[in-house]
Amino acid sequence: MVLKYIYFGISLLGILIFFFVVKKLFNWLQIKADKLDRNILFKNKEVAKLFRFITPRREKHILKFSIRTLRIAISIFFLVFYLPFVFRFIPETQEIADTVFSYILKPVHFVVNGFLAFIPGLFFIVVIIFATKYLLKFLKYLTGELEREAVRLDGFHADWAKPTFNLVRVVIIAFAAIICFPYIPGSDSDAFKGVSIFFGVLFSLGSTSAISNIVAGIVITYMRPFKIGDRVEIGDTIGDVTERSLLVTRVKTIKNLDITIPNSSILGNHIINFSKNAAEEVGIVLHTSVTIGYDVPSGNVIKALVKGAKNTQMILETPEPFVLVKSLDDFYINYEINCHTKHPEKAALIYSYLHESIKNELHNAGIEILSPHYNAVRDGNVLTVPPENIPKDYQKPGFKIGD
Repeated sequence: MVLKYIYFGISLLGILIFFFVVKKLFNWLQIKADKLDRNILFKNKEVAKLFRFITPRREKHILKFSIRTLRIAISIFFLVFYLPFVFRFIPETQEIADTVFSYILKPVHFVVNGFLAFIPGLFFIVVIIFATKYLLKFLKYLTGELEREAVRLDGFHADWAKPTFNLVRVVIIAFAAIICFPYIPGSDSDAFKGVSIFFGVLFSLGSTSAISNIVAGIVITYMRPFKIGDRVEIGDTIGDVTERSLLVTRVKTIKNLDITIPNSSILGNHIINFSKNAAEEVGIVLHTSVTIGYDVPSGNVIKALVKGAKNTQMILETPEPFVLVKSLDDFYINYEINCHTKHPEKAALIYSYLHESIKNELHNAGIEILSPHYNAVRDGNVLTVPPENIPKDYQKPGFKIGD
């Protein structure tokens, strides 16, 4: 009996010795980590980027945290297995020690037996993972060739290759996960099923708008209404497409504003693509209107408008600009000048040049511009053109007094 108490005391002394050795060892490791002055673990830049969200500093902070965690884990593991062994030396605590030890061994046996039973399923999962991996590699190579137009399929456009691969990849990975699911340990337990249902409900409730945007993004991809770099008008937004994803499309306006538009909104709006036909020989047609009084011959107006359009920068000489008589209003005639350009991305600047040029040509021709809601009273008033453009023989009319 006395001998058992002696063994008990020696065992307690062993605990003190163990913790003393552990303390010395891990203090030494902490000192080594503090002296670390260059990257050792993460020489690869890609790996370093992966860990940048953990700490903005060097990896020695990760090492020190790992050392502390390892020390705590070793200490707990030692106490869990060593204390039941120590208390078995004393008859009064032997039964309690056996009970505690059985509690400890039960989950250990469960884990070990579960792992041994999982080994056949593990091999099946590994085979599925490798098959999925190399299938995706083959599809990536194939879609890459389609994108470079080294391989062509009738009715399949090159810009469909990348989004098609992304969609097929999601389907293949989801299919592989479904096949592997029954072979995951505990997948048939009620707890696992409950967690799966819980996350499924959360996903369904929280992703309604996201799913609609994804579906819209897929539809837009295969509709091909625009591509990156095109000048477009979506609803009230005009700008260049800078990014297109399954969820949103980003447009950079002429005011250098970045606007993010959900794909579902794009699908529900009209889309005007200014760039799609701009590369053609005739380019696209820009047009603007001007109102001129009935007293001015239409031939003079049309001649001045066409000349002003021809003198505008970035306007094509052929096809020639042309004028349409849009309407005969109460106080003036509405003329529309149409001209061609291959620079739709500079439409705002071209319109500025065009307006300035046709204004100058109309003034040079002595033609008044009667904009909407402008009434010209001729009795006693001069022409509404710059003085230098008024004809030399022009006489200011006098007042007419009726009976």
